[in-house]
Amino acid sequence: MTLVKGVIGIVFLMAALSFTGSRTIETESVLFLSLSGLLGIAVADTLFFAALQDLGPVTLVVFFMMGQIVTALMALYWLGEIPSMQTWVGICVTLAGVSAVLWPKFGSNAISKRSGIRGVLLGAVSMLCMSASTVVAKPALESVSTIMATLIRMISGTMCILFFGLATNRIRQWLIPVRNMRLITLFVFSVAVVTFGGFWLSLVSIKYLDVAIASTIGATEPLFVIPLALVFFNERISLLESLGAVGASIGVVLLII
Repeated sequence: MTLVKGVIGIVFLMAALSFTGSRTIETESVLFLSLSGLLGIAVADTLFFAALQDLGPVTLVVFFMMGQIVTALMALYWLGEIPSMQTWVGICVTLAGVSAVLWPKFGSNAISKRSGIRGVLLGAVSMLCMSASTVVAKPALESVSTIMATLIRMISGTMCILFFGLATNRIRQWLIPVRNMRLITLFVFSVAVVTFGGFWLSLVSIKYLDVAIASTIGATEPLFVIPLALVFFNERISLLESLGAVGASIGVVLLII
């Protein structure tokens, strides 16, 4: 899925660049963005799903929340970004709200699932790689358009996955779902949304906001599942989820005012 998503996303981004145009990019910026794509798209995503085999989703949610704090600390050390006290409060309130929304989604089976050392290590490395990929991309965005930066990251991550598939002789097995035309049609649409609504806009936020703030706002993604689940699946929303959504919204307000 990651490989096919990357290939389709690259096509969409190249089409977008044909309208926006491109310019010469410094080698250093290309290297930073390539490293960011390798860490965030190839390594972090792969290790995340590998960790999911050993850990319950609740444990990974904890890693996900910790990742936002790690990102802020990395930005403080490497980029010199010093969050204000209000920003730290906003980060904590937002993450607490998101955690409250996510927690009821996982039942007792998820909580009781074995948390092996392998899963913990993979989850920790995935968290660190994702945080590092965000921080590494920031300096390059000062001289590169966000569309071009997204394309470079996507090419880097996709090529890494492709080489891994060739080395392990798994490409043919990976491409079996592509034969389902109905599935691939829906997949192309979802990739278009994720590429521009996720990958591209996340870099736009990183370009114009401090990394800690952009990363925390990005972590509110699960909140948008609530109205969608309510409208399309008629799911009941618990009081804890509602309070969590309100709390996370208050946290975001603290971050942006």
